[in-house]
Amino acid sequence: MPFRPDTFFIAVVVSLYRNGSAGSRRAILTFVCFLVIFFESNNKQKQEVISVSSYTSGTHDFDKWLSNINDICGPFLASPLGGRFSGSVEKVGGSLNMSKVSIQGADLYRTPKEIQKSGIPDFFCVFQIRGRSLVEQVGNRSSLVAGDIVLVDSALPFRFSFQESSQQISLILPRQIVERILNLSKVELGVKISADSHIARFASKLVIEASLHENLDLEEGAAILDSLATLIKPSVLKSVRSNDPYDKVFRAASEFVKDNIGEPGLNAPMVASNIGVSVRSLYRAFSGDSITLSEYVKTQRLEMCVDYIKAHNGKLNLTEVVYKYGFGSPSYFSTAFKGRYGMTPSDFKKCCAAS
Repeated sequence: MPFRPDTFFIAVVVSLYRNGSAGSRRAILTFVCFLVIFFESNNKQKQEVISVSSYTSGTHDFDKWLSNINDICGPFLASPLGGRFSGSVEKVGGSLNMSKVSIQGADLYRTPKEIQKSGIPDFFCVFQIRGRSLVEQVGNRSSLVAGDIVLVDSALPFRFSFQESSQQISLILPRQIVERILNLSKVELGVKISADSHIARFASKLVIEASLHENLDLEEGAAILDSLATLIKPSVLKSVRSNDPYDKVFRAASEFVKDNIGEPGLNAPMVASNIGVSVRSLYRAFSGDSITLSEYVKTQRLEMCVDYIKAHNGKLNLTEVVYKYGFGSPSYFSTAFKGRYGMTPSDFKKCCAAS
């Protein structure tokens, strides 16, 4: 059987991450770097040919393309920019929640209405494969060219604009991975990782290779997601205030909250006392990130509840979930859950059981 570098690349990623140790994570980055350099040196003359089955200009074609986007990627709106339109979308990457989208002459975006419909708010890690596009989120605006990467939060409005023929791979990064590896409140949204950087080259190689494999199972997909989050971490956290004395307080507090999330009395005095700071310093650490401690605790509880319900495929008693993660009552849990995710815990439980 001939040697397949792409298959070997994916196999290395998965086998190293199955170990789960810190050493394996360091090793995987070394292998990623080596293999990217190896592939590039052996394929300098090779040009990638992308076959795209497109819808062309016309209202029917545009509506059909948008319908396919909604089926594969979740709720979106789109508007034509004038001139020639073309577009296609396809699911790729096996168990990974990944799609390849080709667009020309359209804006693709989410408003609060689409966000409300979308259920669990994860992150889109978007890889520009060819052409150009513009992305906007939380006041940040980036022009993407081939090789650039950008992270956007599906819980907040954003917009992509495609004047010219463009292709992207969009990979959903689950929120719990972003929180665990990247620290949710510190992530830069709508700010590109430049194609010129080593990080972009390594991460793009990993994702493009993964997109070619339709037989990736859940364990392999999870290893790739962890690898990707680890790779892009230095870039998406680039502007974190490293000299801010309250940053250390925030990190210590967030770790304490996660470790003690089931405590119903998890409040500012408890957290401050256990990490050795004043309540005032604790409040200032969280205000610098435009969030209160109580909001942070509620967000953590809700996200852990979602993960727990999903892990059990909806086959559990919701009262167990309520008290396991520190909610005072089922009614408060239900109100908080619906306010964040746009559906009741019971409805979410049914969705998990059905899927």
